[in-house]
This record gives sequence, structure tokens and C-alpha cells, in this order.
Amino acid sequence: MKRLALIAATILTATALSIAPASAHATLQSSNPAENAVLDAAPDAVTLTFNQNVQSNFATVTVVGSDQSQWAASEPVVDGSTVTVDLDGLGAAGEYTIGYRVVSADGHPITGSIPFQLTQGTPTPPATDLDFTNEALPAPQPEEDNGFPLWPIGAVVAVVGAAGVLFALRKRTH
Repeated sequence: MKRLALIAATILTATALSIAPASAHATLQSSNPAENAVLDAAPDAVTLTFNQNVQSNFATVTVVGSDQSQWAASEPVVDGSTVTVDLDGLGAAGEYTIGYRVVSADGHPITGSIPFQLTQGTPTPPATDLDFTNEALPAPQPEEDNGFPLWPIGAVVAVVGAAGVLFALRKRTH
């Protein structure tokens, strides 16, 4: 009986200690251009690849130059976990930032920005005929898991396991 109680307590303790919060949100895996890339020529498009599918009806991607000009020439196209937006060239040499906001399959919004540099500018004017509803994206915030905290469950499992061990090991008096 004592051995069975000890085994049960060990299993409960191991289970309680191994509980971790679930992380089902999409995360950016790669981008083209890559973060902090230095380019000689403007790319034709920007591509963002996430670790899971994102919802197509909530994707927003902007490409903003250091003068705050918008350079995206199309609405974002979502294909599973890949989001693409066409560019119609870029402006002067300098810093550019890709801003994105997508919604993962679980409904959690994901935002971020990817800086890159263009070393040789072109005289192409910025795309101005598009009507983006999100003209500026907020600065990316560290991702938080706002799900249910699992540590209280682990604590309850540990307390119940300890109580079970104490109950099993107590001296029986008749």
C-alpha cells in the first residue's frame, strides 16, 4: 500500500511539474526581405511566412520608407501560412519598415515590424491610390500568453497528491 501511494505521489508530482501553458499562436518564421537585410535593388514583393495558417480576411501589411511614404502596391494575399504584398519599387536609398498585423487560426492578433535597408534608390513615386484601413501599425509588443494560468492546477494536484501520501502512510489505529 505504501509503495502504491509513493508511486501515485511521484506520478502526480511529475505531472504537476510538467504542466506548461499552451502556445498555439502563430509566430513569424521568416520574411523576404529578411530582418535588417541590406538590399541593392527594391524587391518586387514582400513575403511573410508564419509557423501556421493565418486568417485571410484580417491581414494587413505596410511597407513604409523613412519619409513615411507607403510603398505597398496591393492588398495582402494570404495563402495558408504565407502573406504576400506586391511592391511597385521603392523610393530613395534608406531605411524601410515592413509592418504587419495578422490573425492566427486561434483568433489571436499578431503584430510586428521588420526593418531593412535599400542602398540604391529609385525615383519611383510611392503608391498612393490604395485605401488601407490601417495606415500606421503600432509598435510591436512582446507577445503575452493571456490564457488560463495552469500553475493553480499544478498546485492543487501537488496538494492532493501529498494528502494522498500522508493518508496512505498514516499509522492505522484500531
